[in-house]
Amino acid sequence: MSNNDTWFSVIAHELSARWQSPVRILQAESVAGGDIHHAYCLHTDRGTLFVKTHTHPQAYRMFVCEFHALQAIANTHAIRVPEPILYHQAQGRSFLVMNFLEKGKPLPHFWEIFAEQLAALHRVTYERYGWEEDNFIGWLPQANRWMDHWPTFYAEQRLAPLLKQAFDQQLLSKADLHVGEQLLRRCSELLPNDRPSLLHGDLWGGNFLVSDNGMPAIFDPASYFGHREMDIAMADLFGGFDRRFFEAYATVGSLEARWRQRLRVYQLYYLLVHLILFGRTYYRRVMDILHDYAS
Repeated sequence: MSNNDTWFSVIAHELSARWQSPVRILQAESVAGGDIHHAYCLHTDRGTLFVKTHTHPQAYRMFVCEFHALQAIANTHAIRVPEPILYHQAQGRSFLVMNFLEKGKPLPHFWEIFAEQLAALHRVTYERYGWEEDNFIGWLPQANRWMDHWPTFYAEQRLAPLLKQAFDQQLLSKADLHVGEQLLRRCSELLPNDRPSLLHGDLWGGNFLVSDNGMPAIFDPASYFGHREMDIAMADLFGGFDRRFFEAYATVGSLEARWRQRLRVYQLYYLLVHLILFGRTYYRRVMDILHDYAS
């Protein structure tokens, strides 16, 4: 029996316990699952499932956090996500199981529908900024301590830790870090203190699809309660979203004046993540934003 066969038998056992009836895996196919994890489409006698696995020691905690975020988004009924089924750790490997989302053709006005559904998700609010647990953005820890003031939250829990980490990894110089610290001091001047919104948290073009009913579905969240422009900034950063999405969201999401100018300040967070994870390819884009907004 191969290692994969052994591992799939563990998944079958856990699913059987979860559903209180035997589950048989009929076929397993390796599929694309992002830059971090190994992913499989499992055809079972109970339907088709999607499984993410990894042997990294941090993977189990990442899957727990992703499970909780998917649950939180699903409970809003605002926008479709894969139903999280279970997470588990055994034999030095962790996994997360969810239902498999089939791809389809977009409905007319798909982008306007996407904007409306995302705005509905963002209308789910809370009394403070943060989350019930610290989680992850990629492999990087993402702090979510509850705070009352969004610009302070963004400065202290998003930018400051990554600026320090980039400096510690010699990806930023001492002079670069000084410019970053100047921007931190300007966050209250640059950013509005709007209501906390439930965010996807990592909404780039690879984390949504057109599902089998022609409607949008989102996945791989890094959720917390933050400013809704964070999701719009990430959607705008690497492409994959039609201009109709942004135009519709600006209206249905009631974005405040100068929202386009603020997107780059929010994109700085995601670019710092990429700088740390993928190297100096992102250095110039990080520094361009720092110099533009630090003074």
